[in-house]
Order: sequence, then structure tokens, then C-alpha cells
Amino acid sequence: MQAQHVSDGAILVLDNRSGDVLALVGSENYFAPAAGHVNGAWAPRSPGSTFKPFTYLLALERGATPATVVADVPTEFATATGLFAPVNYDRHCYGPMRYRLALANSLNISAVKVLASVGGPQLLQQLLQACGLSTLGRPAEHYGLGLTIGNAEARLLELANAYTCLARLGKYKPYRLLLDSAGGSGSPIPTSRRSPAHQVADPAAAYLIADILSDNDARTLAFGAETPLRFAFPVACKTGTSSDFRDNWAFGYTPEFTVGVWVGNFDGSPMKHVSGVTGAAPLLHDLFEYLHQHYGTSWYSVPANVVECWVHPVTGKRLDQPAVRQSRDAIREKFLASNLPPLESLADYETTGINHQPAVRLGNEYYDWFGSDDNWLGNRAVLASTRDSLRILFPLPGTILYLDPDLPQQGRRIHLRADGPEDLQWHSDSLQIAQEGSRQIALLTAGRHQITVREPLTGTQANTWLEVLAR
Repeated sequence: MQAQHVSDGAILVLDNRSGDVLALVGSENYFAPAAGHVNGAWAPRSPGSTFKPFTYLLALERGATPATVVADVPTEFATATGLFAPVNYDRHCYGPMRYRLALANSLNISAVKVLASVGGPQLLQQLLQACGLSTLGRPAEHYGLGLTIGNAEARLLELANAYTCLARLGKYKPYRLLLDSAGGSGSPIPTSRRSPAHQVADPAAAYLIADILSDNDARTLAFGAETPLRFAFPVACKTGTSSDFRDNWAFGYTPEFTVGVWVGNFDGSPMKHVSGVTGAAPLLHDLFEYLHQHYGTSWYSVPANVVECWVHPVTGKRLDQPAVRQSRDAIREKFLASNLPPLESLADYETTGINHQPAVRLGNEYYDWFGSDDNWLGNRAVLASTRDSLRILFPLPGTILYLDPDLPQQGRRIHLRADGPEDLQWHSDSLQIAQEGSRQIALLTAGRHQITVREPLTGTQANTWLEVLAR
């Protein structure tokens, strides 16, 4: 791939049951004069989108489902250094996206929103560290919500071992490089600290992540149907591409094996428009074809607490049997038996003038997207009336504020603002909120805080969260 300025790469194959590293190639040629001695399996690089499955795993553990809908629309997030406005890889927005589609198609805006919904980067950092990553040593606010789309560093060996946690359905086990080394001593490269295998994530939630990552149909929206991620047997796959095409990643796993691939240039120079799907994924495909042919691969049995039911593809809500018979779009989805999505209701639809067909009602957050060329729903959706929508203007989800001793009252007072009527009701379990004239003022204290605003007439609610730090 010299024409695309691709010079270097590294691959790993791990045995999921034992944690043994079965194969490791750190560079093309150890004796190459320029960079042969560089071990690409241990060099810290930008992970691109490869952290996203762990973000969605957190969400599933906290009550979301593969059918939960996220608004993949242009969004700005307030941070300590200004506004953060993520964009998708192809610069398009996809509107209402079920979590299955958002993860399978690696949508950046959706992933950032999902991370915000579970409480921010600290939880993702903690999960990745629990899975063995040693490169995330800075405070969580340093990474911010961009952690889920790769604004950190990771080593191929450690990140591949984190994927073995997904492959073991949430169980961490340290990797082993040498058969005679119980703790990694004498290893040619550093290893993670040895510790007993232990559960770091919910097994059923991890199963759902594997099911999504092995769903080739789900990823066709952004990647197409025929890619190196398509197999004739089940493999959970995820790719990643760092900014400016400096790093390509591809990870895949079955119950038996995890394979990790990195492609790029050791000097950090960018490749020429080579993505994870076109750069690293073909190597991943060849490796898994070999493993499947020579050693065999299997797939996971459906956990006893996972069930299937019919949902609407846009709302993600459950359909009863009469609705299933009437709908041409009903799809099957997997859920934890204890956490089924709500049943659809008449409030989810409006009757349009086109053959009097019901159209999905979209909230005000879809307003700009609905009028754009990215709107793929056409007459299958309508915008809900403004009075039924409610949007918090400040603080935006993920806002980080500092208490400053040089400001009056340390800057504890902030003005809460929302797009809605004047009689809104604000509430927080951890912050004092007071009304001053027509303004709602929150009195800040250090910590992470959830804030809810409610419209009394309709009962419509909106939520946000912020973190307050002391300088």
C-alpha cells in the first residue's frame, strides 16, 4: 500500500480462554534499518472509534437497549475549553438512530451523546482501565466527551485484550506473552499487571454488544454490504480511524479468538485516505478466515435473560401483535427480559394528508435535520408542534464549570435557560435552585449534578448534567 503512504503495521491474536498471545507481529521486518525495532503492538496511538463499544456497553448496563433512539443531529457540547461539536466520518447526520445502528455504523455524534447520557467520560475511563488500558492516566475532564471518539492513546496489545473482555462477555483476564511467565517477567515488552480474572461488565449487556458488532446488515448504512467485515460465520468487528488518517485499527472476536490490527506509519505521518475498513480490516478478515478454517470458531448461545420482540424501526418502541401485522417496517430486536422498551402509543404518531398514513412525530431537536438533505424519512415523519417540545439551552449536557475564588461568590450562580414557556419547573437533587424575578438560578457546589426541567401543562421533561470543579 505504498501508493497510499502506508508503511507500517502490527497484528495480534489472543486466545480468549487462556489470555495467551498466540501471535504478535510488531513491525514488517525486525531488521529493517528505519523502524524495524519499533513494536507497533506497544506504541501508544490514537484509537479512533475503537472505544465506542465500551460506551454503548455502559449505556446498556444503565437501562438503555439496542432499540433506544439517539438523535444523530448537529449538536454542540459545552466544555471547559469551549464548545465541542463532533461530526460524523462522512459529514452526514442520520436523524433518529437506534443504538444498534448508531454503534454498527460508528456514528460520532451519537456516541458522544450516549456517553453524555450515562454521565460523562469518567465512567468510560474507569471501564477501559478495568479492562487493562494503562494509557488513560490523565483526569477524565482532560479527555471530555471526545474520549469515546478517540482523543486519547491506546496500545494495540492492551486494547486487543480489552476486546477479549467483550469476547468473554464482560470478564477481564490479563494477557500472557510467555508460557513460562506467570506475571510477565522476562517478557520482551511490558505487560499489564497480573491479577485474577474477574467480571467487569454485565454478561448479557456484553452479549448484546457482540450481537450488534456481528450484524453486517446493521452496518450497511455507513459502510455498505460488501466490506472486509462481512464473514460467512459470526465475528464481532469494530474498526477505527484517527484524525488525518494517521491510524487504522480493526478488532474482531469470537468466543475463541480476538484479533487486533493496527496500520499506519511509525513516524506519525498520515496515510492517504485509508480508513480502518480499507486499511486494517482486510488483514483482520484474512486472519479470521485462517483461524476459522484451521481451528474452528463458534458463536454465543443466547443468554436465558435475553428475549426478542418486535419494535418500530424509527421510534424503537415495542409493537403489539395487531401493530406488527399492520406495519411493513416492524423489526425484531433483542432485549434483556427485565428491560423491554415501552409500547408505542398514539402520541408517537400524527396522521398525515398522504393517504392518511401515520407518521412518526419527531421532537424539536430534529428541526434543522428535518429540513436538510440528510432527512431520509420523507413523509414517514413529521415535526411535533413546538409546544410539545422542550430543550435546555444552558447548561448543555457535559458542561464543566469551575468555582473560581477570584469571582464574586466563587462564580457559584448560573442562569438556567430552556427553550419553552415561562412557567417551567426546574429541579435538581444535588443543587439548590431559586427563582429571581423571571430567572431560575442554580447555586453550584463541587461535584457532578443532574438537572431536570418540566413543562407543567404537558408534563414534557428535558434533562442535562454538568460537573463543577474547584480550582
